[in-house]
This record gives sequence, structure tokens and C-alpha cells, in this order.
Amino acid sequence: MQAPVYPSAKRVRVAEHYIAHRAGRKAFAVDDDRDDVHGFDIHSRFHSASVVKSMLLVAYLRMVARQHRLLDDGDRDVLYPMIHSSDNDAATRALDAVGESALNRVARDAHMTNYVPGGGTWGFTEVSAADLARFFYHQDKLIPRRYDGYARWLLSGIEADESWGIPAVARPEFSVFFKGGWLPEIEGLVNQAARLERPGIKFALAVLSTHDPSMDYGEQTIEGVTARLLGRAR
Repeated sequence: MQAPVYPSAKRVRVAEHYIAHRAGRKAFAVDDDRDDVHGFDIHSRFHSASVVKSMLLVAYLRMVARQHRLLDDGDRDVLYPMIHSSDNDAATRALDAVGESALNRVARDAHMTNYVPGGGTWGFTEVSAADLARFFYHQDKLIPRRYDGYARWLLSGIEADESWGIPAVARPEFSVFFKGGWLPEIEGLVNQAARLERPGIKFALAVLSTHDPSMDYGEQTIEGVTARLLGRAR
């Protein structure tokens, strides 16, 4: 007998009802443990903000693999701050190193069908919730095997001040590999995407929002969607 899909269709519907009544423009997508994508307004495009740094990480590690070398201190000086503390200068250095064409290849390989390049400005890359859920679900397969452990360590160890949203709800039941992005002053934009793993279950979730009244409101929306998908809503 086949195991039920996680999260269940009922929980996805509850999350859809919740997000539909939140202020601003919202979307979320779940790539479930059978690799099917569901959610709310899943193909609508949003600016990525710093979530795209998770894609830059993959592109950079692929570049190092093509050069047939191990990661050195210079590489870590770019990748660690870019992911751990969402350092923007480090992201710009990463994009300069790999080129936007490498980022585009990551998007193609992840079947991100709504992706639009940012024209050299990484924060204004356009993505959908479906794109990011699909990317995070398959991220391990996109990374050269010798660097996958390093990527998992980075994406699961983001600093505490930026570990709101999905990890705040899902831990410790799940291991959470994630990246957030935000432009609250410019667009009222608060985004987060993650892959959640526990024995026998793996799924990915992306929640995107713009025109949020505040950063806190956007974070609460992400936590609200996650709580409903995990059956933890009060």
C-alpha cells in the first residue's frame, strides 16, 4: 500500500485558505514527497531578492567542479557570508565569478519555467513559488556530489536572526535547508524557500509575498503557511 502524500491535500487547502486572506500579493508552492507541485498562485512572478543566493551557491560550486579543484579559503570567503548572513557584496562577487549565464543554466536544469534573469542585478531576478519549490526539492542533485555536504551545512546553519519563517516552525521535527530574501522598504517583499527532511519524508516549500505592511507581517505569513502544512496551526 502506497504511503500518503506529505503534506496532505487537506493541509495544502487549509494553507491556501489562510494565505488568500492575508494582505498584499502572495503565493506559495509545495513540491511534495512524490515530486508534485501544488499551492496558491504558484506561477506568479516575484522578485527573488536574496533567495536567489541559493541558486548562486549551486552555480558557484559547479564552477569550482569544472575547474577540478577543492574549495579554497577564497571560495569560502564568498560562499559562507553570502548564505550564512545573506551578505550582498559576497553575492555580487559570486555573480561576477560565475556570470549570469551560469545562473540561467541552474534555472534551466531545475526546470524553473517562470524564471526571468535580473540583467546582472541578482536581487531583481524574477521567480515563482513553483520555481523555487522545484529548485529546492532537486537542489542536492544539481550540486556536484563532492560539495553537497558543504552546501547542506551552509543552508541548514543560517544565522539565528535570519532563521524565521519555515525553520522557526519546522524545527526540530525536520532538518531545514533554506534561504530567505526581503526588500521591505522597496516593495514590501518577504520571501523564503526551503527543503524539509525527516526519515521517510522530503518536501520543498516556497512562500513569496509583496506589498506586505511590514517585515514582521511577511514573516508571520510564511510561518502561518508552514504551520498549516505541518498541522500545527492553532
